[in-house]
Amino acid sequence: MDWMIFAAAFFGIIACIAWIRWCDRKWIKERFDPKSVKAVSFGVNYFGLASEPGAPRRSSGFLLLLNDRLFYRSRFKKIELSIPGHRIRRVTHDRSHKGVNLHQSVVKVGFVNERQEQDAAAFRLPYPPQWMRAIENNFLANTGQEFKD
Repeated sequence: MDWMIFAAAFFGIIACIAWIRWCDRKWIKERFDPKSVKAVSFGVNYFGLASEPGAPRRSSGFLLLLNDRLFYRSRFKKIELSIPGHRIRRVTHDRSHKGVNLHQSVVKVGFVNERQEQDAAAFRLPYPPQWMRAIENNFLANTGQEFKD
């Protein structure tokens, strides 16, 4: 009998994850032209902007690579971040953000914000090297911008 409770809980969690991803995909499809979406990652953790006061915050959501920008949306906190591709200056791999060791690997995207200041956003995401390469190829290649620190 105990195994049935465990199995029901396990499959319930799997069903919940599938439903959340379905909702996220539906939200994306309603707001973006499918032709403009080059890559999507779910289960992305966002640690905030370097310019924000205080310690790094953490939210979970999805990251989109669009033709003209990077777009992040958290699942529950409804945080949205849009970084125009022409403002991206570098993509690096690190373990800290805002001077705090995060004890995990993150991809940092350096960009010029709307106040014309250097800023950075940090993300923990699946397949960091592929994401770094995709961002470099889409926004930094042939622009004279640096790829990494």
